[in-house]
Amino acid sequence: MNELDLIKSIPPEVAKAAYHDAVSPALKETGKIGEDLVKTVRLVLFPLQYAATLQDRLARHFQKSIERVPEERRVAPVESLALPITEQLRFHDEKSVVGDMFVSLLARAMDKERVGEAHPAFVQIVSQLAPDEAVLIRQIAGAQPSAYMRPQKKGVAVLLTDEREALIGASGMSEDQKRYLQSVTVRPEVLAQPELVYTYIEHLVSLGIVSYTNEPWDAEFKNANASGFDFWFVALNGLGELFHRACLSDDKETIAPTL
Repeated sequence: MNELDLIKSIPPEVAKAAYHDAVSPALKETGKIGEDLVKTVRLVLFPLQYAATLQDRLARHFQKSIERVPEERRVAPVESLALPITEQLRFHDEKSVVGDMFVSLLARAMDKERVGEAHPAFVQIVSQLAPDEAVLIRQIAGAQPSAYMRPQKKGVAVLLTDEREALIGASGMSEDQKRYLQSVTVRPEVLAQPELVYTYIEHLVSLGIVSYTNEPWDAEFKNANASGFDFWFVALNGLGELFHRACLSDDKETIAPTL
C-alpha cells in the first residue's frame, strides 16, 4: 500500500488522534489505535525524519503552541505553514528566543480567530533574526515611534544608559523633549551584543518590518539642539506590527509614552 492509499484508508478519527499524539509529549497506545499505526500516520502527516531526541523536542514545541490557543478556537494549521515551521523548530531548543517565535507563529496558525496574523512571509523573517533583534523589536513596539542615538565622537561604539542620560540632559532640548526622548530611546545595554544595535536596526529595516519615520521629528524635534549625539526615529510599519502580534506579542496592551 502506498502513502496515498494509506492516507485514504485512515478514518478521520484516527488521523485526528494521530495529529494530537504527534504534538503530545509522547505517543501513547489507545484502545482504538495501535502504537505502530499512530507512528505511521504521524510520519505520513509530517514527512520529516527526526532522531528520537528531535521527535521529543518537536512534540514539546507543538504542545506549547496548542496550549497558547483556547480549546474552543483550535483548528488544524495549514500545511504550507505547519511544515516549514516544523522544519525550523528542529534547530531550536525550548530556551531559544527564535524558537519561541516559531511556536507563537504556529499557535496563530492553529487559532481560528487569529489565523490571519500567521503571514507566510513570517517563517522566513523569523529564520533570519538574531535573538537580540527579537528584543529590539519588542522595544520598538513599546514606543511607536522609538528613537536610537549614535554618538558623534569617533571611537564610541554605542551610548549606554548613563551616557545617554548625560548627553540628553546637557542638550538644548526642552525638558519635555528630554523626558520623551529618554523614554522612547532603545536600550542597547539589555542586548547580548549592544555594539551591534545599529546593524540590527538596518537589518530590521531591510526585512521590511521597521521603517524610518519623520514623526515626531518634523514637529517637536526638528530644531532640537542635540550636541554630542545624533538620533533618528524608527517604528514598526504595518507588516512589522502584524509580525509583532503574531510572533512576539504577549497579548498585554502596550501604552506608548506621549510628548
